[in-house]
Amino acid sequence: MNRERNASGINSYEQEFKFKPEVFLKTYIEKYGQVKWLDLCCGQGKALIQAATYLSEMNLQDHAILKGFDLIDTFLNIPPAVKCLDFEVKSVVDWSSEDKYDLITCVHGIHYVGDKLKVLQLAFDSLNPEGIFIANLDLNNIEISGCKTENYLKTIFKNKGIEYNPRTRILKCTGPRNIHFDVYYKGASDEAGPNYTGQEAVTSFYDKITD
Repeated sequence: MNRERNASGINSYEQEFKFKPEVFLKTYIEKYGQVKWLDLCCGQGKALIQAATYLSEMNLQDHAILKGFDLIDTFLNIPPAVKCLDFEVKSVVDWSSEDKYDLITCVHGIHYVGDKLKVLQLAFDSLNPEGIFIANLDLNNIEISGCKTENYLKTIFKNKGIEYNPRTRILKCTGPRNIHFDVYYKGASDEAGPNYTGQEAVTSFYDKITD
């Protein structure tokens, strides 16, 4: 999971996604005047706290809104000087997409979610025009009856201009997308065994909707 992951350096978002969140936020503020980051399955929120502290030290936190969602309240204490960060106990399948974000991240969190495709839909739809959604996604933990799942999803991603790297299993989307996967969620199993991370994962099952 994502309990103690740093923003950058060792065991970090930077290692997973090849950019430093705090630098991304600072650059975005300098270009657009403000920034909003939503971290799904944020764990203890260590990376968010580090990035928020960085913005505070740079006198930029008045231009930022940082939010972290996780199903379990294990959040670290937010330093008193940090005013731009908020944590919320919330299922990433049920969160509202009314707000729009400039950065949405999910580090290894989707592996443990039941309705994975709904999470993707919510994230795609919640981006600002220049916003980025980036997450780890293992297509081996999604099964859609009536089609070859990997080919089906890769085709949708390609047609919608969404990047998916099958080697690194990194999904990246720039700008909002309104995507319908045309599937019906049937349920999930937590007995799938380890995925590529070596950790136990959840497999999500869908039926393809046919005309």
